[in-house]
Amino acid sequence: MRSAGIVGTGLYVPEEIRSNEWFKQFNLLSLNKIFDEAGVMERRICAKGEKSSDMEAKALLAAVENAGIGVKDIDLILDGPNIHDQASPGNAALLQYKSGASNAVAINVDTACISLISQLEIAWSLIAMGRYDTVACVVATMQTKTADYTDKSCMLLGDGAVAVIVQPVSEGKGILSVHLETEGRYFGGVGIDLRLPRSLMRNYRASYLESSNEKLYYFFDHGEQGLKEITKSGPVRPPEAAKKALAKAGYTEKDIDFLITHQPSKILTEAWHKSLRIPVEKTHDTIEKYGNMGPASMGSCLHEAVVSGKIKEGDLVVMFGPGAGFHYGGAVLRWGK
Repeated sequence: MRSAGIVGTGLYVPEEIRSNEWFKQFNLLSLNKIFDEAGVMERRICAKGEKSSDMEAKALLAAVENAGIGVKDIDLILDGPNIHDQASPGNAALLQYKSGASNAVAINVDTACISLISQLEIAWSLIAMGRYDTVACVVATMQTKTADYTDKSCMLLGDGAVAVIVQPVSEGKGILSVHLETEGRYFGGVGIDLRLPRSLMRNYRASYLESSNEKLYYFFDHGEQGLKEITKSGPVRPPEAAKKALAKAGYTEKDIDFLITHQPSKILTEAWHKSLRIPVEKTHDTIEKYGNMGPASMGSCLHEAVVSGKIKEGDLVVMFGPGAGFHYGGAVLRWGK
């Protein structure tokens, strides 16, 4: 069985930067402390006409260049934007075309904010079996298009895309373990759905002469499935998934050289660091400047930590987070080729 690891990373964020000052024009309904005080200072916003597939193609080509390969070397694309360019089919085939990866099979893989970990699990398994040699894992969000400007959740969201290239690596390097969990009873806790803005959810009555106010909105459920469950399990379940992934690889949290997490709130990321006893110098966060980029959040942290030299050859790197649905996932990698 072959070992497989990340040999290149790429990040794309749109040019427009939107600061917190911009949101003062709205009277926003509160969520809870975790998300009202999430620590987002600014976020990137898609340009008019810019699509998820456009961002994905740019991130993928950046990862190809970073890996030192050609785009036609890719033989499998695993794609997971949280908003596709159209309802169906998903973006995978369109990404293959826009990026020029004409030799690649393209498949959609989506587990919300941990899509990248799920893709790494699949890429690792298929490379180990000898089915594919070069796999591109790509994630993206343009969730600012679904922002509800009556609700403070709109301040959390940012747009962008990330890609990583996975190839065979030396024995003992690369992906060492992955742990995934799903708890579908909380499916409706948070997500993007066709609905009313939160300020109209109560006492709303549309007449047949009135156009509907329903559209795709990012939302939190305010009952047992959503904010209450996130408040209870959010600080605990994601690091538990990381510990289980570490145990599968024969390690504990004491062995971690660098930690990469999803970026839903600074309160949560700090709780996760504390849970695993990881000092801040062994982490890299992007929430202050990019907001919550959904499935691209974890990858944005990984890319910046790698290109800045924070992650070094031979480091034991742990990635983990939660995803809407709910999903929890952790991956352990020995960095290097």
